[in-house]
Amino acid sequence: MRLQSVSLRGRRFAIQLGTIMQEFGNVIPWLDGVRGLEWATNGTYVHDEILRRLRLETGDLTPYHFVTRDRSREFHGGILAFARSPERFIDPRNIAATEELDAIGAGYISCLQVLPDHQGHGTGSTLMRRALAVILEERGYVWGVISNQGLLPWYRSLGATVKSPIENRDNLWIVTWTKHNATP
Repeated sequence: MRLQSVSLRGRRFAIQLGTIMQEFGNVIPWLDGVRGLEWATNGTYVHDEILRRLRLETGDLTPYHFVTRDRSREFHGGILAFARSPERFIDPRNIAATEELDAIGAGYISCLQVLPDHQGHGTGSTLMRRALAVILEERGYVWGVISNQGLLPWYRSLGATVKSPIENRDNLWIVTWTKHNATP
């Protein structure tokens, strides 16, 4: 298995976006801004619209796929890496944490997904470790948002530090990694 970046203009990202919207479309607030793009078939349109709607620049968003090594490059899961976060919070403590993270140039990850046929076999853990290694090598610091409090122990097992209070108005939890606390 290998982690591979894919183009925002390509069919592979369009398929990934469709599966992201199915799994997270009603959970992750920033996805409201890209609703409808999962049905678009023009890769250039998807590229341009996702950047416009999320107020990103070219290169600010990198989709990664976790694929087999063979020619078919079977998609097992993926994750999105951003130069800066599209998240918006209402809890002042989460807002302060994101301002701090933006100020140090931390990378942001979102939409970790593993297709159902590949769940329960360690694929998510392997994908996350490989993605963290790549992003931390580039940025030194990375963060994400957890929308299911029950997953906090899993993220902690991967070296995450929880920055959000357990009780917060967003009902979302910011987790961070540095080169020093990520698990290999």
